[in-house]
Amino acid sequence: MYCMKKWADTLAPGVRIGSTLPAQHSLVYVAAGQASVNGKDLGQGEAAYGDGYLALAAGGEGATLWRWGLALESGPSGLLDAEGVQSVCRMARRVKMFELVPTSKWLFRLDCVIGFAGSTGLHSHPGSGIRCLIDGRLRTESQKGEDTDNRAVGDVWYEEGAYPLVSTVEPGFKTTFLRGMLLPPEFAEFHDTAMWIENKKPQLDGWKSLAQAIVTLR
Repeated sequence: MYCMKKWADTLAPGVRIGSTLPAQHSLVYVAAGQASVNGKDLGQGEAAYGDGYLALAAGGEGATLWRWGLALESGPSGLLDAEGVQSVCRMARRVKMFELVPTSKWLFRLDCVIGFAGSTGLHSHPGSGIRCLIDGRLRTESQKGEDTDNRAVGDVWYEEGAYPLVSTVEPGFKTTFLRGMLLPPEFAEFHDTAMWIENKKPQLDGWKSLAQAIVTLR
């Protein structure tokens, strides 16, 4: 069975990890510092997709990386194992709303919701994924899914898209967060995929596409 995982890695200045880390499909976000991902140079707030393996290198001030991956539950841990590296798995979830089998195709996307305030009202999504807090405070409530209270930078939570939920930002705050999502390929051209069950679409300061690819599980 396949699952989605989210890791957080801290690389000391100049650390290099060659193409020895198997990674069937990965989305890598630079939360702090600078890094190279499979030869692509990234600054803070930028991301890249990696297929098959990951070769990583930290810049002169080091780097904090947040990684999302699609992997077999029985496969390698996905943790970075090298001197000068701290690596932890923050979350792993099996996506229930899709049948993830070899040769199936999916849209693997990382985007950023910027400056969300107030409440969404009840809504759902056509895909599932792991969110990660950049700034602010956000609570999720779902009768069938997971309830969460996210207050610290790097907090993660899972949204099973088929389970309606309400997302609420604490009064006085605006919240910015990342969404690592698995969606049907036909959504590649659309960024607003939420389906609003009650209330109107909430107000945002912005939305940013960071990286996406149509992937084939193998």
